[in-house]
Amino acid sequence: KVIINPLRIKDRIMNELSNNIVLYYTQTSRNSSDIIVQQQKNVNAGNPKSIDAMHHLKEQAVMMKEALLKGQLDLIGEILNMGWLHKKQMAEGITTQLFEELYNTALQAGATGGKISGAGGGGYIFFYCPGNTRYNVIKALNKYGGYVQKYEFTKMGLETWIS
Repeated sequence: KVIINPLRIKDRIMNELSNNIVLYYTQTSRNSSDIIVQQQKNVNAGNPKSIDAMHHLKEQAVMMKEALLKGQLDLIGEILNMGWLHKKQMAEGITTQLFEELYNTALQAGATGGKISGAGGGGYIFFYCPGNTRYNVIKALNKYGGYVQKYEFTKMGLETWIS
């Protein structure tokens, strides 16, 4: 059962969070369905490593919520990093050599954690970059052929219109 509770996050916290996140498009992709199938098989088979990783990912969501509500944004990178380490335990093939190199380069440049969107292996990655480290992270990632994508948080979700 899934229950959705909107978080009431102060504008100043959302603005700082927006400033501290770098959304990077790797310009790579792959079919993630094989990874998802493997994750499901591991969990259904009772693989202790995969189940433990899944419990840690659930814990990560609670920790993230608390950090956001308390305005403890610098914990977010650490939480994301912990989540990435556990996510890789869910199934083989979640990460690639390129992604590991991108991730480690971002950490060395000042990011404190990151998350790939989707099951793994390509697409978008976002990194948490406290303070002004975003500029060093962007500069370090530029050599990989991807690009930083602009984004913004909204309170209302997606809106469309016809002019």
